Amino acid sequence: MMQTLISNKFIDLRLPPEREKIMVAMSGGVDSAVSAILLLEIGYEIIGVNLRVWEYEEIYCTTNKKSCCTPEDIFDARSIGIQYNFPFYVIKMEKFFEEKVIQRFINDYKTARTPNPCVECNNHIKFGALWEKSKSLGIQWVATGHYAKIYQRDNGRLTLQDAVDEVKNQVYYLYGLSQESLKNAVFPLGNFTKSEVREIAKKYNLPVAEKNESQEICFIPENDYRKFLKRKGIEFTPGYFRDIYGRILGKHDGKEQFTIGQRKGLGISWKHPLYVVEIQENGDIILGSEENTKSISFEVEDTNFLYYSPEEFLELFSRRPLLCRVQVRYRSKPVLAEVEYLGYDSAMVNNKERGYVIKVKPLENLFAVTPGQSAVFYPVKEESPNNILLMGGIISRNNLIHK
Repeated sequence: MMQTLISNKFIDLRLPPEREKIMVAMSGGVDSAVSAILLLEIGYEIIGVNLRVWEYEEIYCTTNKKSCCTPEDIFDARSIGIQYNFPFYVIKMEKFFEEKVIQRFINDYKTARTPNPCVECNNHIKFGALWEKSKSLGIQWVATGHYAKIYQRDNGRLTLQDAVDEVKNQVYYLYGLSQESLKNAVFPLGNFTKSEVREIAKKYNLPVAEKNESQEICFIPENDYRKFLKRKGIEFTPGYFRDIYGRILGKHDGKEQFTIGQRKGLGISWKHPLYVVEIQENGDIILGSEENTKSISFEVEDTNFLYYSPEEFLELFSRRPLLCRVQVRYRSKPVLAEVEYLGYDSAMVNNKERGYVIKVKPLENLFAVTPGQSAVFYPVKEESPNNILLMGGIISRNNLIHK
């Protein structure tokens, strides 16, 4: 059985009742493999599944690619099931993934936004379609290898809490989960560091113990989204480079090739470094100094309230702003901000209502806020606990004001 030192890592984690069945999403990497083994050792009955979400092309599935979800990954995940004698299945979800993740990815670039496909995958695939499949089989719990924890308020409402590994912490990508999804989600690695996970993999003789991390978008293993868009038949929108006063600085052959805050690869020589400040839907790219990328205020749409219910948030903060911290990139540090509730907007963006909209006013320097990316919100540092998510949503193109 598991060492006491390791079992202590589960004391404050939210876990199912003993001997419950758990469906474990296994990508073929070390994190999901160790998650499965830990749950098995605790005493749960596990069923491993690998999600086939895109049509593999041989030229993009070579062993030197740092992506996931390839045939090699399926083989690695299945080998763990064989080694430890638990059921393992491959579930085909290509059509659903195409609709919910890839099409949104494409549409975001067409509408001058920078997509965040991992968020959409978690919302719609791992804790959406997979969760529905799990329920249909009579399994109430879905586990993944994410580095995250679940926090429960006294009133029973659930939110996400940072993992102990600050480098690997992945709650940024999970903020969109519903209360039902959180109620039935299991994150075994919340109290482990990556190095500890690799040591466990070695202890249990897992063949993926030293496997490289997946670093790229799973359906773009060659790590060139521009080529992917062209293969999908997307025609790039050419336009002008302009400065913040509207003066033309040059031409480019596609707005889809740029993102907010980008400095390299612009092909413009100037007396000081130029950064992408804004991408306009007509194709024009606004360039300015790094200071010009600083945001004065912006809106977040499709907000998912976690710590507070929408009704509770409205009651508490309809007449006064919420002082909190906002994080606008996976690797960025949260900064102090004020949040104002704007209401529910039924206008459609990417075939979905804008939903609950909030206005964010950063109180510290916040550079390169990017429409289409996600923003998540934490309590101020003085509060306890301060490492739990209050809410999260998609950064809007509407009313994004730069310095």
